[in-house]
Amino acid sequence: MRRLLILALCVPLLLGAASWTWPLSNSAVIRGFEPPTSPWGPGHRGIDLRGYPHQPVRSVGAGVVIFVGPVADRPVVVVQHGDLRSTYEPVHGTAQVGDRVGPGTPIGTLADGHCGPGTWCLHLGLKRGDHYLDPRILLHRAVLKSSSPARG
Repeated sequence: MRRLLILALCVPLLLGAASWTWPLSNSAVIRGFEPPTSPWGPGHRGIDLRGYPHQPVRSVGAGVVIFVGPVADRPVVVVQHGDLRSTYEPVHGTAQVGDRVGPGTPIGTLADGHCGPGTWCLHLGLKRGDHYLDPRILLHRAVLKSSSPARG
């Protein structure tokens, strides 16, 4: 717990004055981050956001699209933000590898399947190197600036 508290306090300082935004409008966190206790251990390596069919998905911040394609039969988009990577799934990518994006730039549309059949949600992941981070550390200030009811 202490490690998570330190991480929550330090990461925003390391991120500087970058601008971040929620990837879905009018969304809410329906499942939070549950870090694994080991690299291959169980956990939830991101957050799930409630969505609706074919909803536009936007980049959380400025960066470069580094991957668009299937991973384990699910469509995924990955954006590199300096030493951070944000991952979005299931998302049918409209952006291309190499595209530069800003906060809020559309990168694809939400697909079905992550939270179960007929349930539409976006799994948003965040990594620095090999370490999974809670994506809400980026979005904390975005919550204060947006009208999104996102919680979690």
